[in-house]
Amino acid sequence: MPAPLVGRKFGVNVIDPPDRERCRGVRVLGISGSSRQEGSLSKSERLLKRALVKYETFGCTTEFIRLKDLKIYHCEGNYSEDPSQCIYPCMSTLKYQDDQMQTVYDAILRSDILIIASPIRWNNHSALIQKFVERMNCIENQYSWFGNRMIKDKVAGLIIIGHVDGIQHVAGNLFNFLSWLGFAIPDVAITSWVGENDEDTTRDWEKIEGNPYTQEDLENMVHSSLRLACSLKNG
Repeated sequence: MPAPLVGRKFGVNVIDPPDRERCRGVRVLGISGSSRQEGSLSKSERLLKRALVKYETFGCTTEFIRLKDLKIYHCEGNYSEDPSQCIYPCMSTLKYQDDQMQTVYDAILRSDILIIASPIRWNNHSALIQKFVERMNCIENQYSWFGNRMIKDKVAGLIIIGHVDGIQHVAGNLFNFLSWLGFAIPDVAITSWVGENDEDTTRDWEKIEGNPYTQEDLENMVHSSLRLACSLKNG
């Protein structure tokens, strides 16, 4: 059943916030796929952190991971040689002592909601997100090959920011991936913003802040994902 709507603001539907008591204890993980240095003007990461603050106002516990900060090896395609060799823990985690992907696995498995933030890179998500996607093969393969569903009753959403009109392409790719893993997708699952074709990024954050649709998408994504997560968690 669609989430109820309350009022209109700038012509955009505003979803009624979920019950705070039911949301207490919901665990939210934010993963940033930006390649910018910490403290820089990554718009997708700034919106992700804003989303996490909004979740906290509902009594949720939040966790933040910046993929750029971790040593993560590329997927070595063990599945292609033999599906039974794509195992969990990942072969690369077992092979390379300095691989830190297990940090990501652990955070995802203990979360109820996952929000992935990515800039648009040549009409697609970032290279960091793609590496993350491929390293999640071992989680998906636990179900498709071994019959062990590791991800269930979890919700996923996206934050996508860029200067080319690739939002639907990026969202389509990532939601396909997340669905295969076992994530549920809420009614409102995307917060996005696309800049002009001139590629001038110097005033992007000012424009994002002044864009009512992006701000309300963010609020609605938080509300919608919490409604679904609470329903899955509490019945």
